[in-house]
Amino acid sequence: MDSCQAPDPGDGRLRMRVEAFLEDLSADTVTGPRRMGRTPLVEFVRATAEDAGLTVWSPGCDGFDVIILDHWSEIPGMEDVIRDNPDADVLFGQDLCHQVPAVVRHRP
Repeated sequence: MDSCQAPDPGDGRLRMRVEAFLEDLSADTVTGPRRMGRTPLVEFVRATAEDAGLTVWSPGCDGFDVIILDHWSEIPGMEDVIRDNPDADVLFGQDLCHQVPAVVRHRP
């Protein structure tokens, strides 16, 4: 029994929810399956954004659509990038209760 492993997001439901979250800028959060882990969910959101044709920020990157951070604690170190790119969608990972990961839209 593999009770500590994350559910396989390969069934497409998580992808559809993440795509809807990325498209709907009024949505505040998307949650992942219990026990998936924050970093794997953030990586999944990044991959889904790239698959959708969005340009994801990376050091030295110009002209990006979205900034995706592994955790909210990275926001202070990114304040200059966020301020200099007010049209970029800023997302960060968050650990919720009961081992549920989330990606949250930053609302400064």
